[in-house]
Amino acid sequence: DGKKVELGNPAFPSRDKLRQDEDATNANIYKRFEGSQYSPDLIAEQAREFIRENKDGPFFCYVPTTVPHLALQVPEDSLAEYRGKWDDPPYKGGNGYLPHFSPRAAYAAMITRMDREVGRIMDLVKELGLDDNTIFVFSSDNGPLTGEHSGLGGTDCDFFNSNAGLRNGKGKLYEGGMRVPGIVRWKGKIQPGGVSNRVVGFEDWMPTLLELAGVKDKTPSDTDGISFAPTLKGEKQSARPFLYREFPAYGGQQSLRMGDWKAVRQNLAPTKKMIAQGAEPTFELYDLSTDLHEEHDVARQHPEIVTKMTEIMKAQHVPSKEFPFVALDQ
Repeated sequence: DGKKVELGNPAFPSRDKLRQDEDATNANIYKRFEGSQYSPDLIAEQAREFIRENKDGPFFCYVPTTVPHLALQVPEDSLAEYRGKWDDPPYKGGNGYLPHFSPRAAYAAMITRMDREVGRIMDLVKELGLDDNTIFVFSSDNGPLTGEHSGLGGTDCDFFNSNAGLRNGKGKLYEGGMRVPGIVRWKGKIQPGGVSNRVVGFEDWMPTLLELAGVKDKTPSDTDGISFAPTLKGEKQSARPFLYREFPAYGGQQSLRMGDWKAVRQNLAPTKKMIAQGAEPTFELYDLSTDLHEEHDVARQHPEIVTKMTEIMKAQHVPSKEFPFVALDQ
């Protein structure tokens, strides 16, 4: 709640690296980057305590775990499960975040530990007799560190095929950067094992959850979110008209999903380095029904679609003081 909680761990720079006199092949060298308190464990513990305290009434528990985000750090009991499973060269630092002796094992262990905490929360809900009346949602904020960010901080998402072959990853508005898992469980209400290809965005969760909770009338009138509660319940529902995204960072980007059409604009706010390399604004168009990996730009073949999507992107942009996007604000 806005209060900073210091952990009882040794202090060191968040992007530290091995010194020249340190042997990268010596596992003991990496011990100085370990601590006694693991923030994801503490966060999960607080989440369970919140559920216990609110078990007698309606509650909304949001658990923004810090894993598997960098840096690569995980307690030994989880790391031991994966150590030695693969060829796993040490990450010495120097490309962001902290060194790790077995980075692939660490990444897998972080995800497994996250799974364990999700299971503990679900077990607690069942123990409290709330399983039949609790909606569980699991999702992610962006794609993995692949493409031009591959290897950042010692991660190896290419090795794990973390984006399932989709184009690029975090920081980009291609499918690899913005298509993420969305798993929903509501015992007795949502069909187990069901799969939906409906396009949704995070702005859709508030109206969806309010409708599922029986308080649809509480949905603010000015939200861009569209409830997909009917889809979750297995009912027919019209497709979302479009899904717009913009990202001032990484050179300035826009994207628009409209049916199977996906438009991506790039280099709208190029850095000095990008300008020196000749970067110019681009408009790409992909038909995801036949080109899910966004390999074939068909913008020239469909000028009418380009015009329509350009108009929608222009209409959807809203200037922001916190995140100025000069190329679009003018």
